[in-house]
Amino acid sequence: MRKIYVYIIILLLIILNSSCLKNIPKVEDTNFSDLTNTQKELLIRVIATGYNRGGNKTFEELLKYANENGYIYDDNVLEFYKYFVGEINNTTKTKSLSDDPHYNPKIKNYILNIINDQFKNNSPNVFDNYDEIIPTNSSKKYPELNPNIITSFEKREFLVNRLYNKIKEYYNTSSTFKSWFEYFYPNENLTDIEIKKYSEYLVDVAYTYTNSNIELNRLHNTSSELYPSLIKLNHIPVELILAIIMQESRFFPGSFRAEIDNNNIYALSFGLTHTLIDADFLGIASTDNTIGDGNKGERNFDLISYFYLGNNRNEETYFSDWDLVTIRGSMLYALIYLDMLYQKYITEVIK
Repeated sequence: MRKIYVYIIILLLIILNSSCLKNIPKVEDTNFSDLTNTQKELLIRVIATGYNRGGNKTFEELLKYANENGYIYDDNVLEFYKYFVGEINNTTKTKSLSDDPHYNPKIKNYILNIINDQFKNNSPNVFDNYDEIIPTNSSKKYPELNPNIITSFEKREFLVNRLYNKIKEYYNTSSTFKSWFEYFYPNENLTDIEIKKYSEYLVDVAYTYTNSNIELNRLHNTSSELYPSLIKLNHIPVELILAIIMQESRFFPGSFRAEIDNNNIYALSFGLTHTLIDADFLGIASTDNTIGDGNKGERNFDLISYFYLGNNRNEETYFSDWDLVTIRGSMLYALIYLDMLYQKYITEVIK
């Protein structure tokens, strides 16, 4: 009889334990689409703030930043996300670039040299110059990171129209996109057909990478909770990566921001998604003492490349700064970082 009681108790414990485990959310099994609207908005605000302020901070620290008066980065990203999901039909307009050292002409010329001389794309559409297979400066091939672009899916027409309307609005008004285009291509003009084609390509690449089932194992051990053992790009909805791009570059692929100290450019944010890279990685750093300081610091490009893409530390082994100028590369680096943030903070959101 005692044995029967023991078996019953064990069985009850197994059932109880199993039911409890079902209520414990596993990060990699928690889909963005399963969250409530309130949870989605909170997660977007925290992820966006982490993308802007750094993922080494706690959930509470990022939420404090997001709630500060005058801090609007997370508000902008959330607004743009709502625009792409169709919750709102317009967004805040942007200001033009000004004569600012952050937009240094040396960096502009460096980017133009990459896309015109290294990529050697002779297409009359300037945006085709940014359409390269990654890594661009390596003989090693990564077919798994260059999936065939999906051009037919349910959301496509809606997202393309949203993006096309916004870029067309930016191009025909005094906006950041127009300023960037004139800064890079003062003698060029964009047609509606070119804007539509570019909008289609951006949406297709964004959708492909967020629905490609690309997974990346962490290649090195670390005690930091910011670097999960497995990256899953499909954690991030296509509307969020489009919102990040809209916030960072207003969809101009050559966009950049130079970080300057004592007239020295020590780091840069590059491309559509403004991934941060140490200026010493740039080819011109070895011949220009105003670029780089001889000490390659820990920026997102270097760390993501090391932990997930196979580069050695402080080395452009396979992936290089050139990849951040490409549409594929800029999205890949941003999505990896966004999933790092997603996995770090999702448990706080769904408590």
